[in-house]
Amino acid sequence: MSLHDDFYKLMNEYAQVFDLVSSTKNYKHPFGSFVRKEIPASLKKSDSITDNFMVKGSCGAGRYTSVPWIAVFDKRITTSAQRGVYIVYLLNKETKELFLTMNQGATDVSQDSSDDGKLVFTGIAASSSSKTTEKLRQRAKEIRSKIKPSAEFTTVEVITGSAAYDAGSICAIKYTIANLPEEDQLYADLEAFMALYRKYYDVTQHSDKQSEETHEEKGGETELGTKDVLTKVKAYIENKGFAYESGLIENFYLSLKSKPFVILAGTSGTGKTRLVKLFAEAVGANTNNGRYKMVSVRPDWSDSSDLFGHVDLNGKFVPGAIIDFVKRAELDITHPYFLCLDEMNLARVEYYLSDILSVIETRDYVNGRIVSDPLVSSSYYGTDSAAAGRYGTVLFPENLYIIGTVNMDETTFPFSKKVLDRANTIEFSYVDLLPTFEPSESTPTISEISNDFLKADYLLLAQCADQQDKVIKYCTELQNLNIILQQASAHVGYRVRDEIVFYLLNNTAADLLSEREAMDNAIMQKVLPRIQGSSASVKKMLCNLFRFCASDFEGYQTETDDISAKMLKVAQNPDCKYKKSANKIAFMVRRYEEDGFTSYWL
Repeated sequence: MSLHDDFYKLMNEYAQVFDLVSSTKNYKHPFGSFVRKEIPASLKKSDSITDNFMVKGSCGAGRYTSVPWIAVFDKRITTSAQRGVYIVYLLNKETKELFLTMNQGATDVSQDSSDDGKLVFTGIAASSSSKTTEKLRQRAKEIRSKIKPSAEFTTVEVITGSAAYDAGSICAIKYTIANLPEEDQLYADLEAFMALYRKYYDVTQHSDKQSEETHEEKGGETELGTKDVLTKVKAYIENKGFAYESGLIENFYLSLKSKPFVILAGTSGTGKTRLVKLFAEAVGANTNNGRYKMVSVRPDWSDSSDLFGHVDLNGKFVPGAIIDFVKRAELDITHPYFLCLDEMNLARVEYYLSDILSVIETRDYVNGRIVSDPLVSSSYYGTDSAAAGRYGTVLFPENLYIIGTVNMDETTFPFSKKVLDRANTIEFSYVDLLPTFEPSESTPTISEISNDFLKADYLLLAQCADQQDKVIKYCTELQNLNIILQQASAHVGYRVRDEIVFYLLNNTAADLLSEREAMDNAIMQKVLPRIQGSSASVKKMLCNLFRFCASDFEGYQTETDDISAKMLKVAQNPDCKYKKSANKIAFMVRRYEEDGFTSYWL
């Protein structure tokens, strides 16, 4: 079908399909695939859609939306319809009118619409829809003054009846079903809007330094691209005198964005705690502004009251180690907050962190925000009305990122699978002891980065439907891996699958690591930490896993005790598919050969 035919079908049939889907709840209706895949494929035929851009179509996550859309994102600006500026086709299903618009996401605007920018705790989030609408209109006016679109593109005021879409429209063209242009004109209109989009990028991203810093401080749609931010983060860390192996900072970022719970494991003194602090400082979070907090875990912690607090014998609430920090984050969702649990396995993690581990799984998108079940209910404070008024119900904030550092020795506890399934575990093994005395330049600085930089784009696999081909490709690889893991009953479940997929999609969107390197990290961080045992089936499984990671290797079939040595040699080959995982498996096999038992935690 041509682009003209695609649009005609969308305009003519969507209202009927919407009613059918709403009544039958058949959310897998094939029309969804048409919107998500076929129309974007037609748009990609335009010469103006280059590698810098991403095309997404949506008719809703789960139930169908009343306003389906097909958007073109400049990946340097945004990859989400919830924030930033982008080109988007919007359908008014009632009038069967289609609008080509340059529009804005409303989420970051709504977060920046409170009076005087001050946080006022009322216990209930106040509605700011009218303020958000006005802010969108003001931003649209400011952008129009910079890019100066043709007058014919600025006469459309009412689009879908949605306040956010109408107020956020910077410019638009209206198509009716009776006068839908031919193919050439549709592509010409798209090219005209893409030219305006490129102009928008130029005037907002490549203006003078002062203007750029102003945009970064606002933390809105004109933030630096992910690669640019991470380049500055790495420069900041290096300037502080710390060296980390190539790809580690990118891996740390992707892990946090995929799930806001990361474990840093390795030898004592390798810079795990320092990484958390320096990364936080590099994006504007520190102890002075209260957005970074390190908590040293105590060996006697046994339940969540050590974190959130308890009511004493006099009925007075005694705050725990993190409740004030978590509440502060909840009231300031524009900025990221970093909580470092230092030496977190000095106590049993699944005991004192149990509430967080459970509640983190309840997160879901509601009106563009990530919300969760309560971490602390309003009845938690007993009869202490002052504490109830101060804290109220505490949720897991969308801008809270928890990083635990661990050393594995005789003084610590092992991790349960409940913990490992919910975290990315990054191993620290790289140490460069040679100092550098080269004179350093001034410390690279990054103005405050908004939480959008780290906020999760995906919480459910259903939200990845617009990238179905990639999801199926990744899941096929994981399925092949899982078949091997089943040999020793070490196979992973849906949670691990989903989080690996999110990690890989986030990497693709930001273009940080090669696809092979990203999958290698995912296997190292989500699969291998769960493996341990002394049975022959564990060794056989590890050997088959090695073959999966390092290509064809048959040495495991021998009965000699030097299998690990052969594995290490093969793992150095340039054609080794997943090099980090292959090396780790070789070391795990070596431990099995020496001790008759093996585990990831060496």
